[in-house]
Amino acid sequence: MLNLYVLFVRVFIACSIVVHSLNAFSNFATKTSYDSIHNPDDLGVEDEFNSVDVNKLTCQAAHASALIRHGTRFPGQNDVHEISEIHKVMKDHLDELKFETLTKWTNHFPNNNEKTLMDMGEDEQFHLGRRMAHRLKSLFVDENIDDDFRFSVSSKQRSQDSARAFFEGFTEVLTGEASDDIDPELSDETLRFHERCHKFIITVDRNETALHEYKKFKQSKLIQNILSKIVSKYALPPDVLSAGNIRTMYIICAYEMALFKKSPWCDMFDEEDAKVIEYLSDLKHYYKNGYGYDIIREQSCPLVADMFGIMDDAISALEEPLEDSDEDTAAYTLGNFYFGHAETIGPLYAALGLFNDSEPLRADNYDKHHNRLFRTSNIIPFSANLMFVLYECEPQISDTEDDTAEYMLKLFVNEKVQKIPGCDGDICPYEYVRKRYEKYIDDCNFRKTCAVGYKVKDEL
Repeated sequence: MLNLYVLFVRVFIACSIVVHSLNAFSNFATKTSYDSIHNPDDLGVEDEFNSVDVNKLTCQAAHASALIRHGTRFPGQNDVHEISEIHKVMKDHLDELKFETLTKWTNHFPNNNEKTLMDMGEDEQFHLGRRMAHRLKSLFVDENIDDDFRFSVSSKQRSQDSARAFFEGFTEVLTGEASDDIDPELSDETLRFHERCHKFIITVDRNETALHEYKKFKQSKLIQNILSKIVSKYALPPDVLSAGNIRTMYIICAYEMALFKKSPWCDMFDEEDAKVIEYLSDLKHYYKNGYGYDIIREQSCPLVADMFGIMDDAISALEEPLEDSDEDTAAYTLGNFYFGHAETIGPLYAALGLFNDSEPLRADNYDKHHNRLFRTSNIIPFSANLMFVLYECEPQISDTEDDTAEYMLKLFVNEKVQKIPGCDGDICPYEYVRKRYEKYIDDCNFRKTCAVGYKVKDEL
């Protein structure tokens, strides 16, 4: 009986260790899979986003606009090549018996899969499409998929494949049959503006000093300690690995966890190591896709202007006399869906003032940012999404025959309600929100903003 008890305890401890290890590697910055923050099998409540009561008004969803990052993808060729080189150098010094799994490791990422969508990424998008259709079903069902909805993609295949998978889940809920017959608009102007903004390219993307805080942290004592621990654990010569190799090993750990649910590269790090490297990755995105420089958010104005322009058109159509509208089709776009990238959604967050920490992320304040808002594992994982829902609101008790509708806006980030900056509650008057962002909507001059030498205005 005692032996059985001892065996049970050992099994329990072993399972606890495995669970702890998996939990330690659930956050991989922008390489985090979406199901780490959301259960893909959770369909949600039908029409849960469709209606809301506020200030004695009954509001019904009239339109939805969403920006969606592509799903989990394969790594890029640079990371694939670098991890093979790292493994080759380490293998010459590893104890084959002690580190058999790492010694026999094979690179499972072929070069011809350069950043293409994984099956897991397609699954994320399929389920996301189902949930968005399900939660706004009364708004979307029985409408003309070709005429009443707009789908925009970038020139990258992963964006287009994500839109197709999303469309399959979306149509399955609304029509009862999944369809991949999507005809999206190609729009790098709104989804890959970072490749067209000359000022961003010169002052940030190709500027060696722009990522100073990231590079400084990469050489910090915290990163050097991780390097020393790896060298000691695997009995490596001190000059075999560099601080720059650590992030690559962390990235490959992320991709292998997504594909295989385990990786020998993950065994190199403990939970605290993972948090430090996650912060290193966040520093890079903060200064390249976030709040680091004004031009990052300013260059997103074509997307903001397009998104709010569609909502303006929806309100105009809703205010037209009923007899002037076509009964066979909606007079405006009911659902507007963009499929972009981390470089799309990060600048949009910044333009909207979301996830803005009171103190900027820097190399010297890691200890102050354990609970930071700008944590890309949470806000920019694969399949990250931001959705505005526009509501048409009527008084619950009508006093006159000429009551005027009010329009309200509600924001969801990764399918959870996100308070719009400056608003008192979860839902906000549309005109107030539009006024707050009017410089991105009405004053968007992309060519002028992105001209080298032109100074953009400070954020409101």
